[in-house]
Amino acid sequence: MKKSRRQLSSKSTHRIPWGVKIPVLLSVASSLLAVVVHHNIRISLDLKGTHIDAVFATKDAATSHPPILYGHVHMAKTGGTSLNGILANTFERVCGHKGYSYDAFQDNERAKILEKEGQRIRPQGRSKVKPLIMKEIGFEECDYISQESRWEFWRDTFGNGKFHGVMMELHVPCRERLDHLMSQCNYKHQKIACDAETDEELFESVKKCFTYVLQRYDEKLQNHFDVKCFDFKKQFTDYLKYMSGILQKRRFQSIPYVKRETNSPHNQTNECIWGNATVSEKVEKYLLETVPYYQFCDKCMGSDNEIFVGS
Repeated sequence: MKKSRRQLSSKSTHRIPWGVKIPVLLSVASSLLAVVVHHNIRISLDLKGTHIDAVFATKDAATSHPPILYGHVHMAKTGGTSLNGILANTFERVCGHKGYSYDAFQDNERAKILEKEGQRIRPQGRSKVKPLIMKEIGFEECDYISQESRWEFWRDTFGNGKFHGVMMELHVPCRERLDHLMSQCNYKHQKIACDAETDEELFESVKKCFTYVLQRYDEKLQNHFDVKCFDFKKQFTDYLKYMSGILQKRRFQSIPYVKRETNSPHNQTNECIWGNATVSEKVEKYLLETVPYYQFCDKCMGSDNEIFVGS
């Protein structure tokens, strides 16, 4: 059956005959202008013969992506679970072991219900995405990636711009060494042997507290990435403000964010290291001399590679 000349074309170009009365054209132009202003749509008018070709094109989506990928090296016991969750609930295209942007709203709404019921909120379900699932999903739609994995994950997946030619910048949280150590001890229910007869015995008790601190960061990362640091104490203030100037805000946010607990806060009054200057000095020195993560933070904090508002 022959199509009517009045029938709309299936193409994206709509043809408006010159025979349409001027008031109608003005009305259409006014409507188009309103759409342009509201949706930031670009319109090009191409005069061809007796028709106006109106070509509609939305703003290039690529302009909403930062020019590089950002990676959060989630060091255990540095507040990374909450940081990942807050970022996913606040910004678009955050992909993390402890939460993705695309379903962060509903995940946090469910956590609110559990909180009202007096339940302890732990990272589980959509708040704890398994690394194999993350790999299956892929990282093509991510602007910010938070991962709790061995340092090789970053090198093997994104090293030297191998990921579709896009370069990546890694962000590492830095926490005061002894405070970080004792948080790890609390998590693993271990104690420092302040009454140890030898340094070897003391240091063995220290190593029993380590929670992936030797696996998640390695100095070799600096051979493949621009690695920056940020202050653990400022991650929910200055760091979030810094990233808000880079990442795209979500249309809808579930507020307030419900914190997911992985363990109870450690109590310094029950930790012998704080009242023993000799032990604390030995342990501090041992951590700095043997752990690459602490060596990195010692050099990075206060340098040009420390992230701060205005950098």
